Amino acid sequence: MDHSLSPRQPRGMIFFVVAAVTVYFGSSVAVRTEPDEERVCFSTAETREKILTHGLFEPFHVMRSAAGRWQAEALGVKLCRRSEEFVYELSLLRHDGRVIHVFINAKTGQPMGSKNEISNGVGK
Repeated sequence: MDHSLSPRQPRGMIFFVVAAVTVYFGSSVAVRTEPDEERVCFSTAETREKILTHGLFEPFHVMRSAAGRWQAEALGVKLCRRSEEFVYELSLLRHDGRVIHVFINAKTGQPMGSKNEISNGVGK
């Protein structure tokens, strides 16, 4: 059996890859929240101070809760301010190997959305 590529197959693969990348980037832009909004993220020391002064949820609690909700392992979290809201930005590793990024309201602990589509529909 000859498994070599015919002259048309590479062009077909290139078209498929370009189409897949276009769909991926197009869908991620559609899910993002207001691109022009101001976003400032805080250091660990600043995060501790903001938690105390503004009565925010503890990051560890938010990470554990989100990991269970999305059936994933928490990789990291950072506190940011978007406009006038404090938001935890979490990176989670799903069991299928995908890294997802979710946003949690730091004051209420409620999910606000994600940067990328999540297959089970939670957190869009």
